[in-house]
Amino acid sequence: MIETLNVKFCSEVGTNHNLNPYNMHFLAQKIFDQPEYASDLSDSVVTWCQFNKEVLAGRNFTFWQWFEGAMDLTKKHLKPYWSDGLIFGFIGKQHVHLILKESPSGTFLLRFSDSEIGGITIAYVSHENGIPMIQNIQPFTRKDLEIRCLGDRIRDINEILYLYPNVLKHDAFKKFYTGKAVQSDQRYGQRDGVHTPKKNERGISATTPDCSLMCPNDPMS
Repeated sequence: MIETLNVKFCSEVGTNHNLNPYNMHFLAQKIFDQPEYASDLSDSVVTWCQFNKEVLAGRNFTFWQWFEGAMDLTKKHLKPYWSDGLIFGFIGKQHVHLILKESPSGTFLLRFSDSEIGGITIAYVSHENGIPMIQNIQPFTRKDLEIRCLGDRIRDINEILYLYPNVLKHDAFKKFYTGKAVQSDQRYGQRDGVHTPKKNERGISATTPDCSLMCPNDPMS
């Protein structure tokens, strides 16, 4: 089923940039409601009800509605970013913590929103007294990206500096910049809905493969 979703995503978006194994693993986590990254779901069987009838845990939409929303947003507003390997896309919050917590402050990645259909958010790491804190910016939707493109929004936000693992954001996104930069406190208010993690969100520990393997294609390759 996951391979079929990959074919569907690439066909609808019109891209040759496939979902990577970590994207596929997260899709399995999502449909089976298994938040632990280390879960082995390779032998699990998906029912039609799980795919397009039952709402996801804690949400008011189905797996297919959520996946289709991400696919449609990518097709209409994010295709060049996805095709260049700049969007990690399908990745869970626990996995984000695992790969960003060892990174310098300002390192970020782009992921599809868990809580909103057709939204993309920026997760980034900052440090408070040496403790890594992973923060998520309020998702950008179709309407947001029609007003101001993703490249310009990334340029506006001063807190983000390096696209994971270590690419300067201006090197990765400068070809997408249009018009003038806007200070984040002017356009995004209080850091555009950035919320500080609770204490127990700092430095989540878990058994996981080598984090050096968990990055999207090098955007500069």
